[in-house]
Amino acid sequence: MFRKIDKTSTFNDVLKQIIEKIQTGELKPGDALPAERILAEEFGISRPALREVLKALSLLGITVSVHGGANYIAADLRNCLTEPLSILFQMYNSKIQDALQLRGALESKAAFLAAQNCTPLDAAELQLIIAKLDSTQDEKVRGDLDRDLHMKIAQISANPLILSVLNASAQLTENMITGIRSYFMKKNNDAPEIDSQHTRLVHAITDKDAPLAEKIMNEHMHTIERLLNEIPFNTLATADKNEPHVTV
Repeated sequence: MFRKIDKTSTFNDVLKQIIEKIQTGELKPGDALPAERILAEEFGISRPALREVLKALSLLGITVSVHGGANYIAADLRNCLTEPLSILFQMYNSKIQDALQLRGALESKAAFLAAQNCTPLDAAELQLIIAKLDSTQDEKVRGDLDRDLHMKIAQISANPLILSVLNASAQLTENMITGIRSYFMKKNNDAPEIDSQHTRLVHAITDKDAPLAEKIMNEHMHTIERLLNEIPFNTLATADKNEPHVTV
């Protein structure tokens, strides 16, 4: 399956070949890679060298290892930026507001592009998510639907880079704080404002009004940033781990 590589650039050559196989469809998300012995022989490198490469690929989220040593292409390659982004966040000693501002910029552009690219099927799926949000009071379910709505908008944008980076930044904020939507709802009574923004956002996208969709998403993300700034730090640090994650 693979060609022998230049041992002076082992990682880059292995990565390049794996990406090529994913691009051509020879390797699909969830597919198992050949056994380490076979991979090492095909690449012409030692098994210890191969293991180091696989560790790096796993860190990038491109491959995953399971007990027993088998290696697989990640089932969801959109997550491949989550760990590197988390490392950058720690290196620069960033704040949660920094991550949220990154998300805000990506979300706004995604909304603009989604309005341009929205198909009747996309519109129906967005409206279904809004209908489900309106029909339940279960905050865990609403948190999941909230995340689905934002990811669906990013998907409709038809820009895979925006989708991947937005997914990573959303995961980053979710990993740092939990239960924030519930806190918003219980302490600030902001559910009507947030839900209204979601509804108006979907209307703008399905009406293909890109400037309005971008404007409403900006308004929505500014609302979230304002609410986040109102929460005491100790609340963020000690949020109930059993509360649902939120993508607001």
